[in-house]
This record gives sequence, structure tokens and C-alpha cells, in this order.
Amino acid sequence: MNLGSTSRMTMALGSCAVLAALAAPAAAQAQAGERWEVEFAPYLWAAGLDGATTVGDLSVESKHSFSDLVDKVDFGLSGNLEARKGRWGVLFDAIYIKLSDDVASTRGPVDVEVVQQMYTLGGAWRALEGPAPVDLIAGLRFNYLKPTLELGGHERGQSKDALDPFIGVRGRYPLDPRWTLVGYLDVGTFDGSDYAWQLLVGASYDWRPDRSSKFGYRQLKTKYGGERVDVDTTMQGLYIGVGFRF
Repeated sequence: MNLGSTSRMTMALGSCAVLAALAAPAAAQAQAGERWEVEFAPYLWAAGLDGATTVGDLSVESKHSFSDLVDKVDFGLSGNLEARKGRWGVLFDAIYIKLSDDVASTRGPVDVEVVQQMYTLGGAWRALEGPAPVDLIAGLRFNYLKPTLELGGHERGQSKDALDPFIGVRGRYPLDPRWTLVGYLDVGTFDGSDYAWQLLVGASYDWRPDRSSKFGYRQLKTKYGGERVDVDTTMQGLYIGVGFRF
């Protein structure tokens, strides 16, 4: 990671720490009898990839379903953590993925390697309580992307990172004591990225008081432009995970 990326990562972590510090006093205002509820949920996002990547003077387009990408993923991890007390909550989501592929271009076959890291930290406020609660969410998203393209023995690699504030809304609708529908939408943009937005619709099933299964559909659209790198991609597909409540 270059010096600029390190600086942005430091700024991201610092901003996240400030956000968490601001959320803590607000959460402390919850009723004294309430306790913190924490849920950790590792998940698999079966996402396909559709978009274009340009590094220097070389550009490639990709359109792959998840089944196409399975054998191209070298390594991947994803999970989220949420802590809530009363009407206030703190959310954290992390994704790390590394994939490699051979892509055809007008100049010949191109070896592509992409590393992406995305970390999201947000604060949530329950704007509407009751059987179908609605949360307003605001926070920061740090996205680090490093595509490397190799053509004819010549390698072109460039990293791009962006720190973007975002705002969002999440709603829950219980169908019965065990089944709950979930909807989520956020949008964000700043000088780090041209734009980014995310959509999630799904459901959860509580098969134990402290365990649940989660599944649904998630879409993430991002566009990042820079002096030597330009990325315009859409990741979308089904997700499945397990929630552990403490």
C-alpha cells in the first residue's frame, strides 16, 4: 500500500474512532434498565461482478456471475457486527476479497488480479419503534481497491482508496415470532468516490433465542475515478449467513 493509501487508512480509522466515541454517549442515554445486545454474523455473499476497470492505458470489461467467479476467488472473508442499547446502535461490516482471471481484450489476453477491502462503520438511531421498527443510519465507508493488469509481460498496477460518508435507512417487518423481513438502502459520495450506493432485501429466521439464519439479495454499485485508475462496477447476488447474539 502506498503512502497515500496509508494516510487515507489512518484517516479512516481515526474517523471511525471519532464516530464510535460520539455514538457511545448517545447510547448511554438509553434507559438504565436496558443492556447492550450484540450480534456477530459471518456471511457468504455469492456476488457476481459487472463493470469496467482501467489502469493506465489498458481497459478491460468483466461480466461474471457468481458461478463464473467461484474458481477465480483466491481468498475472501466477510462479516458484520452490531451492538445496540435502547434506540441507539453501532454497526460494523467488513469485506476482503482477492480474485484473479484471464480476460480477453482488443489487444490480447489480459491477466487480471484484483484485491478489494471494504470497511463500513455506522451509527444507528431507531426513528420508529414498535412491531416494525425503522432505523436511520449514518457513517463512513472505506474502500481500498488494487487492480493489476498484465499484458504481454508488461504489468500495470495501481491502488485506489476512498473514504466516503453515507446515510441510510433500514426497516424490519416481523411475519411471526421467528421470521422477519429486512430492507436496507444507503447512498454516499465524497471526493474519494464519484458515487456509491447499496441495496439489501432479505429475511432472518430465529431457530434459537441466540441464533438465526440470514439470507437475501444484496447489490453494491461503486464508481471511482483517478489519474491512472478508473473503476465502475456492480456487485450483486444472494447472501447467506448465521447470526450469533450475546
